[in-house]
Amino acid sequence: MKLYIKIPCLSFIILGSLFINSCNKPEGSVEKNNPSNPTTVAEDKAFITNITNNTNLCIKAARDGNLSQSIIQFLNLSNGTAGNQNWADSMQTELENVMGFLELDPNNSKFNYPAYWGTYNWNRVTKKFSKTAAVGIYVNFPSTPAQLTNNVALKFPEYTDGLYQANAKNIYLPKTAKATMTKDNVVIADLNFLANYSNGSFPIPLNIAYTIILAPHTYTFNVQEITTTQFKFSSTIFSGGGCGITINATISFINDDYNNFVLENDLKTVDANYQSGDFIVKSVWDAKTYFLFNNPTTLNLNSTLSSNVYNKTDKIAELKFQDVAGSREMFIFYKDGTSENTSVYYDPFTTNLKNLLRPIFGNDVDTWF
Repeated sequence: MKLYIKIPCLSFIILGSLFINSCNKPEGSVEKNNPSNPTTVAEDKAFITNITNNTNLCIKAARDGNLSQSIIQFLNLSNGTAGNQNWADSMQTELENVMGFLELDPNNSKFNYPAYWGTYNWNRVTKKFSKTAAVGIYVNFPSTPAQLTNNVALKFPEYTDGLYQANAKNIYLPKTAKATMTKDNVVIADLNFLANYSNGSFPIPLNIAYTIILAPHTYTFNVQEITTTQFKFSSTIFSGGGCGITINATISFINDDYNNFVLENDLKTVDANYQSGDFIVKSVWDAKTYFLFNNPTTLNLNSTLSSNVYNKTDKIAELKFQDVAGSREMFIFYKDGTSENTSVYYDPFTTNLKNLLRPIFGNDVDTWF
């Protein structure tokens, strides 16, 4: 694993544990919270279905938003075919001829930001980019081949990094970055990044925060050190426009020797919450115990992971894994003791998602998931 890959990976370990549970209680039983207004299992199922449908609507809003539609129009993308591919490729080649190819130093991940400084303007007559001096990177180009002016502006005015040591080798990590893309003077994408790392033998992330606007939604990601072996992760997805998914987690490691980090040996616990509206999943994973098992079974998995489903503060179900025809699949156990494969929710969700993307990408979407 590349040294600079180990650092951000601390933020993403939780993603596989958000919907996982334990079997510490008898299978099929759910501890009841005695809510003041108890729901029926039929109502709980309808509630979960409504959440998945709303998520599809949020994805549709992203597909139909300013950024996605700008990309679709730029490429003339329809049914998996990019009608403007040659035009876009030619423009990219001409930009690289003047600016150079954006890349990191393979030896230390250094991004030589000043080497690319300049203002680059597309000339639709000569079909080339001109360059003038500037502090920062600014690229102006048309949104489609028929567009007469450069109505798209990419601004990259700030980037800083720092030199750190990992395994006694030099490594550069980004500390600040700002970038914006506008079309017809309307922001369609924006990035604001800020990070601090510890000095010493390994650059432990002390605080990482970045906000991304992909119109019409905003996405935020944060990592904060609690101790040298414990980190807090938080993220919001699809924020804005009536959408919003929140992920929070506390991740603990056995030691802080990250130069020799091995997931199976060093991950201790993950405590994560996933929330979409009133739908909440609370999960806890005893990773240390799980990785002590040789060839862990589904029973071992269920005994070390707990995942409960809530409607606001009322617990409505638990999630557990079961072996089905030689594969491990997730089941939902309702408060009346009945259960079913969670595919009853994610299969329709996946079908709807493919149908949302099919007009753009064609039938290739059937092979994606």
